[in-house]
Amino acid sequence: MGLTALRLISDFTRNHATKTMEQPSRLVFGPLFRLVRMLVRFPRIMPFVLPLLPGGLIERTGRKAFYFEIGYKLFQHDRPAEAWPWFDQYLSTGRPSTDDFLVGAMCLYHGLGRFRDALSLLKRSNDLGIAEAEKLGLANIPYRVIDNLWARHIGHTATIDYVVKLGILEGRRREDTIFYLPSGSPVANRFLLEQMAPQVRLVERAADLPFEASAVQALHFDYLAPRLPDRSTVYFWEIAAKTYERWREQGKGPLLVLPSEVKDRGWNLLREAGIPHNAWFVALHVREGKWDGRNPGLHGVLNSDMDTYLPAIAEITRRGGWVIRMGDPGMTRLAPIANVIDYCHSGFRSDWMDVFLATQCRFMLGSASGPVFIPPVYGVPALLTNWWPPAQRPLHESELFMPKLMRRSADGRYLTLSETLQEPFSYCHSRTFLTEHEGVYVEDNDPEVIRAAVEEMFSRLDGNLEDSAEIAELRSRADQIYRSHACPGMVRLSAGFLSRYRDLIA
Repeated sequence: MGLTALRLISDFTRNHATKTMEQPSRLVFGPLFRLVRMLVRFPRIMPFVLPLLPGGLIERTGRKAFYFEIGYKLFQHDRPAEAWPWFDQYLSTGRPSTDDFLVGAMCLYHGLGRFRDALSLLKRSNDLGIAEAEKLGLANIPYRVIDNLWARHIGHTATIDYVVKLGILEGRRREDTIFYLPSGSPVANRFLLEQMAPQVRLVERAADLPFEASAVQALHFDYLAPRLPDRSTVYFWEIAAKTYERWREQGKGPLLVLPSEVKDRGWNLLREAGIPHNAWFVALHVREGKWDGRNPGLHGVLNSDMDTYLPAIAEITRRGGWVIRMGDPGMTRLAPIANVIDYCHSGFRSDWMDVFLATQCRFMLGSASGPVFIPPVYGVPALLTNWWPPAQRPLHESELFMPKLMRRSADGRYLTLSETLQEPFSYCHSRTFLTEHEGVYVEDNDPEVIRAAVEEMFSRLDGNLEDSAEIAELRSRADQIYRSHACPGMVRLSAGFLSRYRDLIA
């Protein structure tokens, strides 16, 4: 062994011996941390572990990351009931950041279906932001600030649409909505970001901000629970829905238009891929498998089986159309089907082509995932299937949808629409919690109901759809139920869904 190696070992041993002499608790807490991390593999015993830990562990060790690491691992593996005590321990005794409140809130409402408690937690975060802004002398500045979270996922970036429209309705100047995106920030779709950028004041350097960059967290317009000018905290879906309703009432059109040169480039690529001149297509995106290469965890409830869409694909191609299946290369490959392009496994995937497909299709057929938020920004209709969560009713009048269903394990009974819009079902994403604590399981849409909705969508687009008296009455009843549970949105349930499950519209 060389002298350099011996010196490194000596330095390592001396440093750790010194740290242990200064903080003898390392002899206890080091092995303790490793033991608890190992026990995460057995989530059912985790609720019994926390009470056994020494009191004041966070304060004495500064190991906030320990509590959040345990909670986060349990949460990501769809064990929210076991995860929440770990989050709660720190949120109650530590010095939580905005991100800490966000993760805790997600565990409450996505994991445990406790939507009201989650919103209260996010209000605490916003109140801390107000206090910090006042301390900095920035409480009354005219800016609305969105941070780089809005660029991390394609659906998040598309959601900036409502923020811009809200600003326009308020009479806010474009330059007063600041999108702070520091260099190196993760961006899911650069082309969509560039399309949205002229609608806001995009700032990529801290020096170009009209205030210190350290103030962004105090000022930011939270993605999940934004703070409004009157300092109230509201769930983003609610303010987005109200914004779109006002926008429609004022007769305003789409915010964005795809540049003609991008349209030409996209159609040329489709010609090369085999789609003939003057053909039309439906964009298809069905969320499946893992999300972002990770364990699906709570996101798994948003997944659907691609095979259940084959009758819908056949309906589209029977009418002479093409289907372009969108997604990422990690998705299951489609077997060869006439007039179907498996774009997610093609050689011409790109950011700009994703947006082209979502905006130049006759309509998008999709499930609850980011790409389905793009079409309405450009005024393109969408058919939303296997929608989740139940209380998050889609926003746009041009859309048609059907939610997943919940069925009780004990007797096989479906939950009614009213039941699904109440806690803990309304926003819960955890199959584990729903099954183990509520005795229900989530059921995907029937393939024939999806196919019938495609047929209905074509009739709507062709202008020859006339609802029967029964369907009109069921739609009216469903609207009343959504309103009575404070679930805004303008989308309509599909006729096939209403007809099949008429007894649940109660």
